[in-house]
Amino acid sequence: MGIQDRDYYREGPSFLDRVSQQGATVWLIAITVGVFFGQILSGGPRGGISPLVEYGAFDTQAILRGEVWRLITSAFLHAGLWHLFLNMLVLHWAGSSVEAVRGPREFVLFYLLSAVGAHLFYLGAQLADLTPAGRAIGASGAVTATLVLFAFHFPHTQVRLYFFIPMPVWLMVVLFVGFDALSAMGGGGRIAYFAHLGGAAFGLLYFQSGVQFSHLFAGAPKTRARPRLRVIVPPIEEPSESVSAAVEAPAPRTGAPDEQLEAKLDAVLEKVTKYGPDSLTPDERAIFYRAGEVYKKRRK
Repeated sequence: MGIQDRDYYREGPSFLDRVSQQGATVWLIAITVGVFFGQILSGGPRGGISPLVEYGAFDTQAILRGEVWRLITSAFLHAGLWHLFLNMLVLHWAGSSVEAVRGPREFVLFYLLSAVGAHLFYLGAQLADLTPAGRAIGASGAVTATLVLFAFHFPHTQVRLYFFIPMPVWLMVVLFVGFDALSAMGGGGRIAYFAHLGGAAFGLLYFQSGVQFSHLFAGAPKTRARPRLRVIVPPIEEPSESVSAAVEAPAPRTGAPDEQLEAKLDAVLEKVTKYGPDSLTPDERAIFYRAGEVYKKRRK
């Protein structure tokens, strides 16, 4: 155990530490739920149109006029409680596992950019007259991208379609995307099926390309490091011959820490592939975060 692990060396967690411990997925959900309550308090969804919807919803003509922020803000707006609940349920289930593999920073960037990609796909379908132009709100595009990415990482995780029919998650995703494609070709109605398809395509391309969005911000200013413990070693007397011999003889090492961590990570990844993320213990989940920190320091 290193000195940083000892109780007397630990500092009390800062506010940012406590925030980061909640996980990016939890905070994305919290922000989305908060925005929904903002919609209610400011006039929607049961009353008049909320200003949040008025200025944040996907709107074809407004986006073409340059209001490009709507490509992201519309993902944090919802048409009703059931709409919100279903999206956040899938986001929590799939997003938490994807975040454990990709890391919080990378997952947030993926989620936001997938919302943009899904809505750009939807916009393109409108301009091509494949679906009627109009307004849309909801996180379904970004959530679909997250679900597709989850299926690539954990394809054999067992789920129950509509809470009753057991199947591997990859098959459920194929069925969902196929249904969206058929519905989109049939006109789509009031549901933005092309946004779902855009999210699915984004998740597929992201996984296959191996891109890391967090690398785009590698040159961003680093956060202030914590103060390090300063150790003052007092002078000691000349050791005896027997003591110096014991000090000079280093203890045998069983392996470098990085090698041990990589071996543990390989074992955890193999377990996840076979049995899914739900089979991991808290200690095994912690290995993901620890490995991510180690690799991040290597890049620095």
